[in-house]
Amino acid sequence: MAPKKEVKEKQVKGDEAEEMVLNYMKETNRPYANADVSANLKNRVPKAAAVKVLATLAEKGQLTVKPYGKQLIYLYNQSLLDVLAPEELASLDEEIKETKSELEEKRKELKNLQSELASKEALPKTKDLAKGIEKVKADNEITLKALAPFRSTSDGEAAVNPLSAEETKKIDMEFTKWRKEWVDRRKIYKELLGMLTDGGQIDNVQSFEEDQGITPDDDDAKEVEQGEFVKVPLPIRSSNNKKTMNMGVQKVMNGPTKRNYSDVSPLSQEDVSGGKKKKAKKA
Repeated sequence: MAPKKEVKEKQVKGDEAEEMVLNYMKETNRPYANADVSANLKNRVPKAAAVKVLATLAEKGQLTVKPYGKQLIYLYNQSLLDVLAPEELASLDEEIKETKSELEEKRKELKNLQSELASKEALPKTKDLAKGIEKVKADNEITLKALAPFRSTSDGEAAVNPLSAEETKKIDMEFTKWRKEWVDRRKIYKELLGMLTDGGQIDNVQSFEEDQGITPDDDDAKEVEQGEFVKVPLPIRSSNNKKTMNMGVQKVMNGPTKRNYSDVSPLSQEDVSGGKKKKAKKA
């Protein structure tokens, strides 16, 4: 079906055009150029007629006119406007306050609706639900496989006995204990290495560590440090650090030797190896 043609407004002339322009300027009470008036009236008053009508109304004192660049700006004569009584002004002020209050409420309502819309848009789309379900099923399958050894066998006993709360607590305490020792030794070593480097005794840190038999933390140790076991940093011991550091400096200055943990800590080599075993078991 063909779209309907817009019906053009009938153009007016003479006194009718003058009355239409005057009423429009009074109702809007805003400054306009002649082209604006003609366009706003949807060309019911042609541009040429609008120029003459506006000039005539200005001569009669019903409009005021001021030049602005190359065009003339017309405004309804403000002295002809009705002056409101104090009661009417007070009523308008009250109406303005109520309108502002309603506007604020609408803004809050709009904000809540926008927030609700954002939360709903963040939900999975219907077309993506199938993929989400498949992912949940895959995760569930992995969990079931992990739980399988702990479930009852044909004889009614679990294939693997889970740790009790006491055993878990004991292992956690052991891990915490040996991790503290490791953190202390690492701090002492870094401080010692910094002193030797600043003093000029070590030119190449990598060569020095190779000569002393020192290896950096491997990927497993880094993974443990970033994992669930050590979310909260543990306190580092401060006792005998200075004395131990001086002993280490003296050892290194006497010549490169095989690195031994006893150089920087009063713990025995047996304790250190035991700590490594405990840590490996926990990890």
